[in-house]
Amino acid sequence: MGVVTGKIKKIEDLSQGVHFKNRLTLKTTEGGLVFIEFRGAMKKVSDAFEPEEEVIIEHTYDGKTSQKTGVAFNNLPGISITKI
Repeated sequence: MGVVTGKIKKIEDLSQGVHFKNRLTLKTTEGGLVFIEFRGAMKKVSDAFEPEEEVIIEHTYDGKTSQKTGVAFNNLPGISITKI
């Protein structure tokens, strides 16, 4: 599990069919950018937040390699989000 702190820059709804997902773009306190996915029930939790809010996010790691293309993806699913 990882923890990241920063300011929300963008919230994108990437839901498709029955798969509900938000992607939050976060500007970290160190100045970097990170993209955290909130899936399923966690999407509803992330819906309560707005751009420019300062947050702490806990996430897991869900990296995969596409069987079709061989491209590696480093997904970071959020498991909690707290306003600070």
